[in-house]
Amino acid sequence: MLAIIVVAGLADYFLLTPPASKVLVYYSQYDIQSLDPADAYDSGSFIPLQNCYETLVTYPVENITTLLPDLATSWNVSSDGRVYTFNLRQNVKFSNGDPFTSDDVVYSFQRILTMNSPSSGVAWIDSQEMNSSSIKALDPYTVQFTLSHPFSPFLETLATVEPNGIVDKAVVEAHGGVVANQDNTWMAANAVCTGPYIIQSWTHGQQVLMVENPTYWRGWNGPHYDKVAMLLNQQPSTAIAAAKSGDATIADIPFDQAPSLANATNFKIESSPVPRTKLMTFNLNSTHSFMKDQNVRVALSWAFPYNDVINQAFKGYAADLNGPVAAQIYLGQESEPSKYFSFDLQKAASILDQAGYTKGANGLRFNGTALVLYSESTEAWATTIDELYQSALSQIGVVTDIHSVPPSTVYAARKGSGWDLMIVTWGPDYNDPSDYALPFVGSAAIGGDTYNTSYNNSVIDSALLDAMLTQDTSREIADYHTVWDQANRNPNMIFMAVTTNVAAVSNTLSNYSYNAIITYNFYFYTPV
Repeated sequence: MLAIIVVAGLADYFLLTPPASKVLVYYSQYDIQSLDPADAYDSGSFIPLQNCYETLVTYPVENITTLLPDLATSWNVSSDGRVYTFNLRQNVKFSNGDPFTSDDVVYSFQRILTMNSPSSGVAWIDSQEMNSSSIKALDPYTVQFTLSHPFSPFLETLATVEPNGIVDKAVVEAHGGVVANQDNTWMAANAVCTGPYIIQSWTHGQQVLMVENPTYWRGWNGPHYDKVAMLLNQQPSTAIAAAKSGDATIADIPFDQAPSLANATNFKIESSPVPRTKLMTFNLNSTHSFMKDQNVRVALSWAFPYNDVINQAFKGYAADLNGPVAAQIYLGQESEPSKYFSFDLQKAASILDQAGYTKGANGLRFNGTALVLYSESTEAWATTIDELYQSALSQIGVVTDIHSVPPSTVYAARKGSGWDLMIVTWGPDYNDPSDYALPFVGSAAIGGDTYNTSYNNSVIDSALLDAMLTQDTSREIADYHTVWDQANRNPNMIFMAVTTNVAAVSNTLSNYSYNAIITYNFYFYTPV
């Protein structure tokens, strides 16, 4: 019924749209949680925010290895790596006509740090290295950040629209202002931005409609899509049908469906490299005390069927993940040279035997106690992994109790002690190893342990802190190599794979690209 309502709404929209308009229709697997960049922290919200709000710096459409000016035109950095001075772009307007100045930049960052993202926690990206007094305006078009300590990926953090999209100070002040540790409900549902599109409407759970921002500083000369309809929560069958019929310009396609669509004539399957990591976390605070034993976690890592997961769960749209940091991320290849674990049931069984976890008379280990494995029921690939791993573990006498449940249930369970294993996904916030290594294997004491594994490795913590402070690349590589080594020798998770982004893209669109960090940038797509 939902799909019918969405399509009907879109049809009405088209009837009211002049024939000359060029409309991109995106069938998205995601929902949207918030339109406030200071408190949005999900893949669905990111896409309209990225196409509406702008940041001081950004990435080119095709890669994440270069930073380009966006609302800042140039910058310089002090010799000690703490002071960053930005010259801002002039003659930029927000979509309501308000001029963009340094006051908006200062206000945006102070707002992020004061509001402190009570719903999402995304403010951690900025609070690593600054506080609300760290930024000041030197004149209407110059701003300066003074960091609390040198932070090598600072520029990279500025390129993510969640949370660092620049807001209109006057608009926010007119609609509730900033209250410490509290959401702004108006900002969560509305957007006034400097970017190419205006969010014209958002029907919760159904669709977002974006139209061209006539004040956009890059202008609208040349071929562009002047309207974007993003249909939310689309089931795979609906998205595939829309791609086949030509109703979809872009449609998210699940891994298990993509191979059967490879020979389509009116669209192509695009597989774009993206450092989206798939992990299985261990709970060291589980009610099952054996999960605290490093030997158990090492054995479980050797018992994981890595190649089968890549080929069967992800249908080949994935690659090995060597450690916390994906290879596409800056210094990922240099610091994590190889895959530590492989699928070896004999080795896994031997480690368990030597650690005293031998099979009982019934052929089972841990006295027949089942490992509780949580995964999201909405993801077909996760269900396949459940089955593959359960089968592998059963061959060495380990029982699993699979809980394939809605995402909200997985999230709630993560905060407790009633689980042993949990399948999770991480997408990039910014292009630096710290965005992966700190949340995954850093301890809670230094701002890590995002997945509530209760992991604490002092060698890793020291290396992480040093890597973020140093301006010496070789030292940074050595630090993250230490993290890789320690995280594999004494694991708190299985590094399952790194996947690609798979989409059906209509032949009516040219210049398609999917950026590994900023995802879809609709302004640069060309309608045929």
